[in-house]
Amino acid sequence: MFSAARGRAVTANTRIIHRYGSKPSTASKEQVMLNIVRINSFFHAFGNAVIRFRWLVFAVFLGLTVSLAMGLPHLKADVDQDSWFMEDDELLKAKDRMEAIFGNEDFCAVLVTADDVFAPENLRLLRELGDELMERIPYADDVQSLADMEFTEGVEGGIRIDELVPDVIPQDGATLDDMRKRALAKTSLKNRMVSEDCTETWLILRMKKLPDVTHQINGEDPIMAVGHMFNEVVNQPKYAPLHPKTAGIPVVFADKLDFFGKETPKLLGISLLFAVFTLLFFLRSVRGVVFPMATVGCVMIIVFGAQGFLGIGTDPTVIFMPIFITLAVSIGYSIHMFNHFNIEFKKTGKRRESLLQAVEEVGWPLLFSALTTVAALLSFIFIPLRPIRWVGMTSALLVLLACIVVLTLLPALLSFGKDRPARKDEKEVRETRIQRCMGWLGTGTLNRPRLSLVMLAVLMGVCVAGIFKVEVSFDVIKSFGRRIPYVDRIYSVGQSQVGSLYSYNLALEFDEPGAAKEPENLKKFEKLVEDIHGLELTKKTTSLLEILKDLNQVIHEGDPAWYRLPESREMVAQLLLLYENAGGAEVERWIDYDYQRLKLQVEMGHYNSGEAARELDWIQDEVRRVFPHAHVVLTGSISQYTVMQEYVSFGQIKSFFIAFMVVTLLMMLVFGSLKIGFIAMIPNIAPALVVGGIMGYAGVPLDLVTVTIIPMLLGLAVDDTIHFINHYQLEFGRCRNYALGNRKTFLAVGGALLMTTIVLTLTFAAYMVSVVKIFIFMGILVGSGLFAALAADYFITPVLIAWAKPFGPEEQDCEAGKTKPAESVSLSNPQPEVFAAEANTQQQGGYHG
Repeated sequence: MFSAARGRAVTANTRIIHRYGSKPSTASKEQVMLNIVRINSFFHAFGNAVIRFRWLVFAVFLGLTVSLAMGLPHLKADVDQDSWFMEDDELLKAKDRMEAIFGNEDFCAVLVTADDVFAPENLRLLRELGDELMERIPYADDVQSLADMEFTEGVEGGIRIDELVPDVIPQDGATLDDMRKRALAKTSLKNRMVSEDCTETWLILRMKKLPDVTHQINGEDPIMAVGHMFNEVVNQPKYAPLHPKTAGIPVVFADKLDFFGKETPKLLGISLLFAVFTLLFFLRSVRGVVFPMATVGCVMIIVFGAQGFLGIGTDPTVIFMPIFITLAVSIGYSIHMFNHFNIEFKKTGKRRESLLQAVEEVGWPLLFSALTTVAALLSFIFIPLRPIRWVGMTSALLVLLACIVVLTLLPALLSFGKDRPARKDEKEVRETRIQRCMGWLGTGTLNRPRLSLVMLAVLMGVCVAGIFKVEVSFDVIKSFGRRIPYVDRIYSVGQSQVGSLYSYNLALEFDEPGAAKEPENLKKFEKLVEDIHGLELTKKTTSLLEILKDLNQVIHEGDPAWYRLPESREMVAQLLLLYENAGGAEVERWIDYDYQRLKLQVEMGHYNSGEAARELDWIQDEVRRVFPHAHVVLTGSISQYTVMQEYVSFGQIKSFFIAFMVVTLLMMLVFGSLKIGFIAMIPNIAPALVVGGIMGYAGVPLDLVTVTIIPMLLGLAVDDTIHFINHYQLEFGRCRNYALGNRKTFLAVGGALLMTTIVLTLTFAAYMVSVVKIFIFMGILVGSGLFAALAADYFITPVLIAWAKPFGPEEQDCEAGKTKPAESVSLSNPQPEVFAAEANTQQQGGYHG
C-alpha cells in the first residue's frame, strides 16, 4: 500500500517536473522561499485520491449532512442580555448580588393612552388587564398601575395604605374628579404613573427571579415565554380601547427574536438569489451554480446541526454573520476551483486531467486563504462577550470546513461526466474583454508607480481623518431604525409623558448597618438624585426618597410643603414603622433589611451609549466623592449595554491588531520572506481604513454588529492577496522578470479575483434590502472594504513587489516570450520549458491558478 502511494506521489511529482521544465535543485540559495512545486505535487496527489475514492467522499459527507441535519430543529436563540457576558464577569456578579437583596430588576410594562384614563371603562379595563397579567404570566410578582398600587393617606392616629381606585369603580363624575385630584396631588404619581393631562398612564408588571434556560415554559426559555405571553394578553381585542404599547426587557427580547427569525431567512434567500445569478453570469453553467450551492448547504448543515445537538445557542442579531460569511467564502472558493477546471477542460477536453490540474494549482492558495481567514476570525475571542466570540469561533469553523468541502466534495462532483473534444479556439466575448482589461492592468500598474503610492498616501490620510470621527455607540433606535415595528413602538413609549425606554439601577452599600437611614446620608443621597435628574438621558427616578417624602407629607395633612425628607433619625424610623404597620411593602424594594443599602432606579426616554458611559462614569465618581466610605454598584440594562460597548471598543482594537499580526506572521512564515509578509499586509490595511473612514464621515456607529466588520474583512481580503502573490511567485520563477511576471499574474488570476470580489459583495449586498439600518450599513461597508482590498491588490501590491524584489534579482537575459535554461531553476522558482506557448495559452484561456 505504501509503495503504491509512494509511486503515485512520484508520478505526480514527475508530472509537475514535466510542466515546469526540470526537477528543482535542493541546493538553491532561495530554498527558504515557498516550494510551490512540492506543494502542488501534494495537491495533485490529493486530488487523485479524492477522485479515486469519490464514492467514499460522498458517503462521508452525505452521512454527516443527513445525521447532523436532525440537529437543526434543536438550534436555540438566546436573547437574554446576561448571556452576552462571561460567567465570571463582575457586572453579572454585582447584578446577582443586588437581585438577591432587592428582587428581580426585570419588568414588563404597558403604556396606556386614552382621552381620559380615569373614565370608568378605562379604569375597569386597566384593572382587568392587571388581574389577567398576574394570573397568566409565569413568575409575575406584582402589578403597579392606577388601579393596582399602594396609595397612602393620613388618618387619625397614623396613616392608611389602600388603593386609589376602590373595588367598585365609581361611575359619578364628582367621585372620579376627586380621585383624579388625589392622584395628581401626589408628586410621586404625577407625570410618573399618570400624565398631568390624564391621557397616559403606565402599568408595570414586576417579575420574580426567572429560572435559567433549562426550565422551559411552553418549549421556550423563561424570558422569551414571559415576553410572548405578555404581548398575547395585552394585545387582545378587548383591551384595544386602551391603545396599549408594550415595553420591558422580556417583551423586547421576544419581539427581537420574532423579527430576526423572519428577517434573517429572508435576507439569506435574497443573498442566495444574488449568488445564483452571479454564478450563472460568470460561469454560464448549471453545474457552476448547483455544485457551489451544494457545498454551502453541506457546510452550514454540518456546523449548525452539530451546534443544535450540543445545545449551543446565540443571540439572533448576530447569527446572520457566520451564515453570510460562509455563503460568500464557499462560493468564492468554488469559483476558483470551478473556473480553473472549466478553462482547462475547454482547452484539453480531458475531465480527469483538468480536474487534477485545478486541484493542483488552486488547492494551496485556497487552503492558505482559509487558514488566514480563520486566524483573523479567531481574534474575536479577545472580545469578552459571548455572542461576539460565538461569531468568531463559528465563522472560523465554517470557513475551514468550506475549504475542506471545496477541495474534496466539489472535485468529486466534478469528476462525473465524459471527456469531450478540445475547443482550443473557442473564446467568449465576455472572457476576451476581461482578459483585455487584465492585460492592460498588468502592464499599466507598473507604468506610474509613484502616482499609485501618492494616491495611496492621500486616501490613507483622508480615511484616517474619518476614523477619528467614528462614535462607539449602541442604540436600538440609531442602529436598528424605526422601520422595525417593535423598535418604533418602544421609541414611542420612550417619548411619551410617563413611559420609558431603558432603565438602570444604582445601589449604595454602606460600611455599617443602619447607615442607609441616617438623615445625613439621606440628604446626600437626595442631592445625588437631583444631580442625576439633571443628566441628559434621565427621565425619572424611583427610590426610598419618594416614599419617605410622601409619608412625611401625609402625616402633615397632605401639605405639599412637607413633601421633603424628615429631619431626624427618629422621625425616619417612626415613618418607616408607621408604613410597615399599615401593611406597606414597597419599601423593601428600595432599602434592605439591615438598612445598609439604598437602591435607585433611573429610567430613560432615549439612549446614546457614549453619553450613557459618560454619565455612569460621572455617577461613580460623584458617589465616591460624596460617600467615600460607601460602595456603588451599577446594574440594569443600560449599565450592561454600556459595559458591552467598552468591551467592544477595546476588544475590537485588540482583535484587529492581533489578527493583523497573526496573518502577517503567517504570510512571512509560509512565503519564507519578511518582505513578502509586509508587502502582503500593506494593501490589506486598505479595507480597515476605507471602512473606518466611511463610518466616520457617514455617522455609522461602531456597535455590537459593525465591530465584526474589520477583522472579518481582514480575513476575506487577504485571500485575494494570497492568490495574487502565490501566482506572482510562480510566474516570476518561470521568467525571472518582474514586469512580465506581473502581467502574466494579472492574466492568470486577475479575472478570478474580480469575480470573487463581485460575488462576495453581492452576497453581502442582500443586507441592503432590509429595513434594519445596521444591515444596510453592513452591505455598504463590506462591499466598500472588499473593493478597496481588490484595488490595493491591483495597484499597490505590484508596485511594492517590483520595488522590493522579494523573489530575488531579475535575469537580464530573460526577455518576454523566453525562458531560462531548465537546469538553472531553483526549488522555489520553477520555470517551464515552453514559456512562450504557455503565455499564449493563458492569454486565450483566462484564469489559470
